[in-house]
Amino acid sequence: MTPKNSPFNNPDHRLLSHLKYDVPAGFAVFLVAIPLSLGIALASGAPLFAGLVTAVVGGMVVAALSGSALGISGAAAGLAVIVWAAIQQLGFEAFLLAVMLAGVLQIILGLLKAGVVAYYFPSSVVNGMLSGIGIILVLKQIPHAIGYDADYEGDESFLQSDHYSSLSELPHMLAYSSNTALLITSLCLAVLVLWEWPVLRRQGFFRDYQGVLLAVVIGVVVNLSVQAYWPDSALQPGHLVLLPVMAGLSDVINHLHFPDFSAIANPKVYLSALTLAMVASLEALLSVEAIDKLDPYKRVTPADRELVAQGVGNVICGLVGGLPLTQVVIRSSFNIHSGAKTRVACWVHGILIAATVTFVPELLNKIPLATLAAILLVVGYKLVNPKMYYIMYKAGPYHFIPFCLTVIGLVFTDMLVGLAIGLMAALVSILLENFRSAFYFQALQLGSKTILRLTEQVTFLNKAHLKHIFKGLPVDADVVIDATRCKYIDYDVYEIIEDFQDDAKLRGIRLTIENWRGYGTLAAVGNARPPTYNAQQALAPAQVLAILKEGNQRFVNNLEYNRNLLEQVNDTQQGQYPIAIILSCIDSRTSVELIFDQGLGDVFSARVAGNVINEDILGSMEFACKVAGSKLIVVLGHSHCGAVKGACGNVQLAHLTGVLDKIKPALVQVQAESLPEQLADYDWLVQQVADKNVQLIVGQIRQRSPLLQGLLDAGEIGLVGAMHDIESGQVRFYDAEADLV
Repeated sequence: MTPKNSPFNNPDHRLLSHLKYDVPAGFAVFLVAIPLSLGIALASGAPLFAGLVTAVVGGMVVAALSGSALGISGAAAGLAVIVWAAIQQLGFEAFLLAVMLAGVLQIILGLLKAGVVAYYFPSSVVNGMLSGIGIILVLKQIPHAIGYDADYEGDESFLQSDHYSSLSELPHMLAYSSNTALLITSLCLAVLVLWEWPVLRRQGFFRDYQGVLLAVVIGVVVNLSVQAYWPDSALQPGHLVLLPVMAGLSDVINHLHFPDFSAIANPKVYLSALTLAMVASLEALLSVEAIDKLDPYKRVTPADRELVAQGVGNVICGLVGGLPLTQVVIRSSFNIHSGAKTRVACWVHGILIAATVTFVPELLNKIPLATLAAILLVVGYKLVNPKMYYIMYKAGPYHFIPFCLTVIGLVFTDMLVGLAIGLMAALVSILLENFRSAFYFQALQLGSKTILRLTEQVTFLNKAHLKHIFKGLPVDADVVIDATRCKYIDYDVYEIIEDFQDDAKLRGIRLTIENWRGYGTLAAVGNARPPTYNAQQALAPAQVLAILKEGNQRFVNNLEYNRNLLEQVNDTQQGQYPIAIILSCIDSRTSVELIFDQGLGDVFSARVAGNVINEDILGSMEFACKVAGSKLIVVLGHSHCGAVKGACGNVQLAHLTGVLDKIKPALVQVQAESLPEQLADYDWLVQQVADKNVQLIVGQIRQRSPLLQGLLDAGEIGLVGAMHDIESGQVRFYDAEADLV
């Protein structure tokens, strides 16, 4: 998959249109791949030629099948220990059968879509792997850079085959340094570093081509010159690329090995195949993630397709005597840093290996290992990427610690153990982060009310943190758990919440659970839809009141029905059938659709300061009930009402004066019914007037509208007064049942 802004989306950008980048990059990778392949074959206890066979298959077959634009597949140092043990146990020919079976397993895994595992590798581990491999490259190439080549190229283990470690080798190598190797390394490093100089990179030639080819030429020329004039100081074959020399194509065929199918009944073959398939697949998927991060065009490799490609490659490797292959980070990253644009670079490297081994192996045997060391030192530094340490540090301890442990694990053990350490650290970090940080719910504290809104996925990883939350709730707490958005709830979590329902009763905790639908994969909660004509007519006034009370309780608990507003617009375009008309104040805190959790088409809303009535309001109520079929009239006042305060303070202001005059009868009645010391409490007075105003308005509706009174007498509609507390959100109804049927 390629991002939209990538130039590779342009149909003119075909594979062959990038040859000027891909051919030099492929040639550079070819130069590095040969010693790495030979070294890994040596460490695996396999014939040296097997490493080259794997490189050719990776370059020519896997590259064609894979969706990776820049990945290079070949023999991997991370598999060397497993391969060595399997060869010792089975013999090389029976081992090849295991490689074939491992390939078949990988193909099956790819077809079963097991590649999705790649998307779950934490970025901290992937970045740690890249940085750790960079440090390993630097440590391992320093001895080769000064001419000490006792350890094989491609070794990634801390403990080496020469009985030294990556660190203890450094002082030991000084006694075996070569001035010629130091000269070659210095010149090659100078070329490679200068090539990256911004002033030169702006020039067309330096921008389009890499300095690797010039470095190789310099290394060969310097050593040949020293050999001509100072033969004793020249680098000998042990310090040069050592490619097996073939007499021709027939000799190449004679060096191929074939699987021993008679071992098909040996259970150890299947155990080795399973081990190789799992480890090689894991390493390939990790490499895919890492190389996609390095890709400057941020193309995404299809993980399932990669598994199939790797499997086909391993089947062929097993058939013709190769080592098991996987996508490898060092060669792939070097491919990117060498300027490759497409998979053509991988094909070029595979074709060159096959052609060189068959026809001109002597040419490559002139390249000093010191030259390759200089190249890999630069690659190693780029992989280390010091800026990444700061980025991971800023990401927080749950990312920085797994990153560091992955780096340390890789450097001081080997690839497989290091990755295992990193993945375990990442898993522990995920568990701790889930315990400390509630990804799976949004918590809200409203006074003494605790609201937990569960998200779509609630897994067993959330179990410990949820128990901790429940345990910390005080006695008499008010708790709301909203499972409306949940699509999956793990059984362990379901069991904890079920147990908490019993525990809440014992602890006096008031618990509300919204849309609790069991465990496992859950059916989505349906959207609330506007009432239809039949639904409206089937409701009695008391039922409408119950709906409003339930809606207000959801509002108080910070809950709401699922609604799709565009869906409701579509539902009501042919007509509306609201179940109630609610007269409320214009106060911005008293939107009745929110207070009663209603949507488009559910209720009529009439708003005026002080929730008073006039001819217009009465006419609107008559339309709502007689024409549109609404079953309930609600007169809704609210606490701390500004209009009521204005009436109590005898405010005079243009047209507002007439509105406030409609509230003053309530003020007069409260003053007449109350004691002087009660009236001295201003807040008490305002609330009493607000209550009395609602009650008087309810009476005025009866008196001033014979039409509505007739509907009330017939039991067709109901009429109630109510008070909204703006501090709690609660709506209190006044003796509602007296006017309902």
